[in-house]
Amino acid sequence: MADAKGKGKAPEEPQRPIEDEQNPQSIRITNHGKIKTWVAFALDFFEKHESIPIVLHTLPAIPKSTPDAETSAGAEPARPSANPPSFSQTASTVPRLITVVEIIKREYIKKLDLERSSALIGLHQYNEVGTLEELGLSTAAGDAQTVQDPDIVRSCEIAAALQGSTHLKTKQTPYMKITLSRVELPHSTRTTYQAPLRRKLSKSAVSRAKRRAKKQAADGMEVD
Repeated sequence: MADAKGKGKAPEEPQRPIEDEQNPQSIRITNHGKIKTWVAFALDFFEKHESIPIVLHTLPAIPKSTPDAETSAGAEPARPSANPPSFSQTASTVPRLITVVEIIKREYIKKLDLERSSALIGLHQYNEVGTLEELGLSTAAGDAQTVQDPDIVRSCEIAAALQGSTHLKTKQTPYMKITLSRVELPHSTRTTYQAPLRRKLSKSAVSRAKRRAKKQAADGMEVD
């Protein structure tokens, strides 16, 4: 969530309340957001919510008349660009999305505690790649981060074709969406699945964990 510019501003962190435990947390990856903020938020979220997945994506922001409650972590609200990018940001931010996801997966499994989990298993990953046009969305010519009414876009394309163009250009604007979850989710034909990483412990680490478990069990018996 973006804060006003200036000194002494609060740390950038989304404050979206969880109103429905069935709805995933959404994080939009942008060129100007901070990777460490996204990662820190995701790790904290997974620690507090075992069954709610996080959806990280490059989809454009949808303008609303009221402030967006789903503003991406560490990202500023979309605003028109004086020099529009030659390549849609929904596609150009895909490498950044993948980087964020890999860091989250790596840091998550490093934080797993054998005392709190019987199996050191990482996050389930579901990848979805498509185009905005398939979703009925299009981007404005001057701002690749803002959704424009598809009916308006279609009307403009037809008008341009009638003004002399022999062929109507078909625009495809790719995007990527990655869902991370602590629990396995129902598979979809639109997504590909990546199994979670597994953390391997050394023999000494396993021995230490067993000794801790025995000590805790013994302490519990003494208290009783």
